[in-house]
Amino acid sequence: MRKFNPTPLIFLCCLFLASNALAAAAVEVVKNEGQLSIRAERSGNGPSTPSSGILSGKNILVASGNGRAVVRIANVGYIVLEKNSSVEIGNSQNHASFFRHLTGVIYYAINTIKNQSRLVEVRTKSASLGIRGTRFLVFDMNEKIGIGMRKGTVKVLSEMKKFEIHRTIELNEFKAFREEGIKSLNREKKAFNDYKNSTQDEFVEYRQEFFLKANRMVSIDREQRVDELPLGGEIQTKMESLEHYSEYYLNQVLD
Repeated sequence: MRKFNPTPLIFLCCLFLASNALAAAAVEVVKNEGQLSIRAERSGNGPSTPSSGILSGKNILVASGNGRAVVRIANVGYIVLEKNSSVEIGNSQNHASFFRHLTGVIYYAINTIKNQSRLVEVRTKSASLGIRGTRFLVFDMNEKIGIGMRKGTVKVLSEMKKFEIHRTIELNEFKAFREEGIKSLNREKKAFNDYKNSTQDEFVEYRQEFFLKANRMVSIDREQRVDELPLGGEIQTKMESLEHYSEYYLNQVLD
């Protein structure tokens, strides 16, 4: 009788276990404080577990009022959840293909991946962000969605009607105006104020999508009005706080 050789079967079992381990490691909580729950369903009726460690499948991560977390997303990068924040991580073939920003303040640090054919997306209530090799913050504020850019560029696409984009560009206009040869500072200021007051409405445009670059921020309201400003204020403060909390992990991002 032919003797059974178990080696091929053992090899296949090991291969299966290894592939499952790699798939599960696609999403991993690497640092957290306070209460962080993990749910399988967006309705909140699914299982909830206090959390740290490796996750698998589609997950909703919820940081409570005293919770914070740093989450590694395989080769995609890291996300950092602030208190009272939640995000859905959608997987495709065991890799994060999109993030659905549900509530609160979340910092995204995304690797630049060579030969990547499709951008990772961050989806909000009113817009989708196509991202690759960038660092930025997404936040909810009184029925508005805000985006603060630290590094790189994101493409922002409206999920509804066209954006009504208002840009603050007076400083650049003033610099150009000054360089035209007006010598007196007082005369420059008066002339520019007159010019600005007569042309403010010209800085509005309507687009289905726009690009947001480093050190800029926008707010998007329910009517798709976009106000773009230099990065600063409370948004920059929140960004710096999350960067400090996750500094060790952000240093590993390849952007």
